[in-house]
Amino acid sequence: MVVWKRILLVLLAVSGLGLSGYPILLNADSSNCLMCHQKEAQGGISHRAHGLGPDPRGQQDTIDCVSCHGPSTEHASSPRTAPSVTFSSVDEGQSDATCIACHSGSAMSHWAFSEHRNAEVGCSGCHSIHTARDPVQERNGQFEVCTSCHQSEKMDQLKFSRHPMSEGHVQCSDCHAPHGSSAMNGLSAATLNDTCYQCHAEKRGPFLFEHEPVQDDCMSCHLPHASVNDSLLKAREPFLCQQCHIASRHPGTLYDSDRLGRQDINIIGQSCTNCHSQVHGGNQPASSSFRR
Repeated sequence: MVVWKRILLVLLAVSGLGLSGYPILLNADSSNCLMCHQKEAQGGISHRAHGLGPDPRGQQDTIDCVSCHGPSTEHASSPRTAPSVTFSSVDEGQSDATCIACHSGSAMSHWAFSEHRNAEVGCSGCHSIHTARDPVQERNGQFEVCTSCHQSEKMDQLKFSRHPMSEGHVQCSDCHAPHGSSAMNGLSAATLNDTCYQCHAEKRGPFLFEHEPVQDDCMSCHLPHASVNDSLLKAREPFLCQQCHIASRHPGTLYDSDRLGRQDINIIGQSCTNCHSQVHGGNQPASSSFRR
């Protein structure tokens, strides 16, 4: 029965059709691979760019198993022997070089100095090749792939004030360039503020009256992933504001834990933004003190 299955697979490969009726555009060298690796071919790679054959515009040649895994002659004769090139989650240099030989566009220009590369995370540590879809490139799948390593960001999603990442409304790659960038922390834009402005454009300005911490760094007041305070604030008001405004103008009194038990009106049910609501800046006369 096994012999007949192998004969059938060879005939299907030669005819260019898979078991599910999809075309297999792999050359004769790869037909030997399909005798054993039928699951990878039929369930995934035949649906992806790696199995679509040559691009009629001449931008991509035919890609087959040998193109990525090398000749693998010993593996063909003895399946227990590994292919010439294997792809593991921890890169040993050769596997990434195989990918970069084709994927060398502008998105990969900073890969050599990226945090993932420095941590020896290979391409296959994030990408799935032999599947119909690559979860890390799917809006509802990227979060699970990234947080398989970045556990603290996954735990942050349990906080009530957060970017909705677990639901797929915000992706890690909306803010970070996974293949590296010229910005700190692999941000997708040149600075942290520019990254935030990609979604929060209304905070960009320029304003006639600008709040200096806002222009300097959004993380002066906010946490990027999640917080136990409203609006991803690093601390709740008025304590956050008094980290800078401790003795200027009013009230000039530190609202620390000693005053909580006194039912101080400036703490209980009050907030600096009740009056100073335009904390990001504004163009109206009242904006000089960031009021409505």
